[in-house]
Amino acid sequence: MDGVITGSGQWSYVAAAYAMTALVSALVLWRSWRAMRTAEARSDALRKEQRGGRLVI
Repeated sequence: MDGVITGSGQWSYVAAAYAMTALVSALVLWRSWRAMRTAEARSDALRKEQRGGRLVI
């Protein structure tokens, strides 16, 4: 049957797919965290500017 992975090759494919999924998920998590930190810093700076130099929460 053509196009079917047989033998131990199928498990290598499954392991690679899981590894790639974990790597991409970690990358998305890291980029989201960095974007959140940047947005928080910009928000704090704007809030400080609006309060006349004092950071009031």
